[in-house]
Amino acid sequence: MVFPDMPINLSRRAVSLGFLCFLAPALGGAQQGMTDEVVGKVTELSGSAVAMQDALPRALKKGADIYIGDVLSTARDSQLSIKMVDEAEFSLSERAVFIVQEYFLKSDGKDGNAVIRLMTGAVKAVSGKIAQLEGQPFQLRTEVATIGVRGTTFWGGVLDGTHQFALLSGSTIIVENKAGRVEINRPGDGTAVTSDSTAPFAPSTWAADKLARASAMTP
Repeated sequence: MVFPDMPINLSRRAVSLGFLCFLAPALGGAQQGMTDEVVGKVTELSGSAVAMQDALPRALKKGADIYIGDVLSTARDSQLSIKMVDEAEFSLSERAVFIVQEYFLKSDGKDGNAVIRLMTGAVKAVSGKIAQLEGQPFQLRTEVATIGVRGTTFWGGVLDGTHQFALLSGSTIIVENKAGRVEINRPGDGTAVTSDSTAPFAPSTWAADKLARASAMTP
């Protein structure tokens, strides 16, 4: 219900904040990983973005710390870039919700793990040292598929109404769900996934204008 004296934009902001407050405790896996350990920093911010931790939002700015368990959310017409402890970089589109579920790299650089989740929006990712470890212990999870990487720059998100993923440079991405998997190893190729119960489409080359539209969504 919207009360007569309440501005429409305020009620929408309240709904969005309420959704994030509900989302944070609902994601048990992310909550289990919550610590005060800094795993990244904001490198660029255009517009506004918040991080949710323990159901409390904090406004982000350039140089702000990113923690395990953070639920990052960007506003309309906003873009956010973060750099992680293993030198990986993530650039988020407007209206993105992105969860740092698990992220660590031991001081000797020989052991680590990264699990991140994109709930809405789009992301451009440049993999770091964790993805280079044996077994490539790096995963980007979405509602339709999980993406594994091997030393790459890739893009993922909703484009033209469908979840799509593309290899921008580097070696390989693997897009997988319970219905099947595809391996993309040629830069400029991508795939689409309509649901978690439908296998990813065979990789195909993205047209230049499609790559440009995807790139424009992320910084």
